[in-house]
Amino acid sequence: KAVRFSFTVMSVSVQAEGEDEAVTVFRESWPNSELSCKPLCLMFVDESDHETLTAILGPVVAERDAMKSSRLILSLGGLLRSFRFHFRGTGYDEKMVREMEGLEASGSMYICTLCDSTRAEASHNMVLHSITRSHEENLERYEIWRTNPYSESTDELRDRVKGVSAKPFMETQPGLDALHCDIGNATEFYKIFQDEIGEVHRRPCPSREER
Repeated sequence: KAVRFSFTVMSVSVQAEGEDEAVTVFRESWPNSELSCKPLCLMFVDESDHETLTAILGPVVAERDAMKSSRLILSLGGLLRSFRFHFRGTGYDEKMVREMEGLEASGSMYICTLCDSTRAEASHNMVLHSITRSHEENLERYEIWRTNPYSESTDELRDRVKGVSAKPFMETQPGLDALHCDIGNATEFYKIFQDEIGEVHRRPCPSREER
């Protein structure tokens, strides 16, 4: 597919000396507009092709990491101003997130890219949608997967790392966790469809066997 990798200045904040909170002086009102998204590269690539993807985006990640740990000093109005950068990766689909964060493919038992839920756990959870995964934790779990410090079996090790099977490449910003809700709704609709096909409405109180 065509992957367009671009960046947007989402907001600019100023924190006065001695103050605890920063004041936002600019916030992009149309962050998804082509007018505000500045393209870095446009590529035709399969996100499952880890080698090609990392070769293309590797310099971008290296530059981003360098900017995270440094400051930009500019002269504004005759005064030197210091700027720090905070990056938030968004706009990735599930397949891309799994590739970027080193997670197993979408057929994995660990269905969610934002928490540790398995398919069985998610199907019974229609209310709680907490985000528990993080880039740092995925990196730690990859090291456990790579080194197996507790000399565990493959199944035990896989259960410990919760679906992490490759080194996370780029940090992604967690978004709305709708997977649990989708799975839970699908389970409920499945029951409704079964009842309709079996014409359960014709029998007011069918037994379990009849149902």
